[in-house]
Amino acid sequence: ARETWAFFETFVGAEDHWLPPDNYQEYRAAALAHRTSPTNMGLALLANLTAHDFGYIPAGQLLERTAQSLETMAGLERHRGHFYNWYDTLSLRPLHPAYISTVDSGNLAGHLLTLRPGLMALLDRPILETRWLAGLIDTLGILEEAASETDPASLAKFRKELESVYNARPATLTAARALLERLTRSAEAVAAEPGDEPGSQAAWWAGTLARQCAALREELVFLAPWSGLAEAHGGIGNLPELENIPTLRALAGLEVALSSRLAGHPELAATRDLVGQASGRAQARIADIRAMREDIKL
Repeated sequence: ARETWAFFETFVGAEDHWLPPDNYQEYRAAALAHRTSPTNMGLALLANLTAHDFGYIPAGQLLERTAQSLETMAGLERHRGHFYNWYDTLSLRPLHPAYISTVDSGNLAGHLLTLRPGLMALLDRPILETRWLAGLIDTLGILEEAASETDPASLAKFRKELESVYNARPATLTAARALLERLTRSAEAVAAEPGDEPGSQAAWWAGTLARQCAALREELVFLAPWSGLAEAHGGIGNLPELENIPTLRALAGLEVALSSRLAGHPELAATRDLVGQASGRAQARIADIRAMREDIKL
């Protein structure tokens, strides 16, 4: 699953207008087929959702990638509402001979019917779920297979730290923030350690591991910015609501829920400001998800 997701995270990007190229040829000479079909588009959209479910990307990346693909799809030329069977992903023009495939239209419809509830479920899921640990373990396992027989010391250190975190399962935002900071530094050390040739599979997966850790940390900082405050500098005080990992919907209402308890405490001014920022970001994300739901029309 992790290696399959590597195709989508590598090739579904800005160059191809966030549409999935049909295939990548490795044998003889590297070649990317810059064409796509409704089936491919549906598979790419569900690949984003699945990558989030497996802990490979945070919800923010899922929504960003999905929105970019849907925006491109909305501008593609169609026939009576149906997508043509093949498009050039660089020019976005239908490939000739242009035709409609009921099979591909049906595939895309099924994918979209699955995508809509998958996105809406994000509203009532925790903003950080422990599945991110399993996602890192998958990436680490592939890196270890690609690395040389003698693993660098930094890689062994990362595995030890990750296993420790996996066994402990952080239950609070503060603990999760501290662990993600440590894992990100450790993964960056793995990527920076010389040993494997630049451009090798091991080097690529080492960089991917570091990016995966950094993306998880950035997601937590974005949605729970108070998680890094120290008690001595206007921390979270006696507010268990700021330690528990909330759902996106609960986070959107957190500022209102805590307004009376935070008012009149100047020592918690920094916390109050950060809670307000986080609630606003959660509200904006919910609005984006609902807008995407409306954009997904059959």
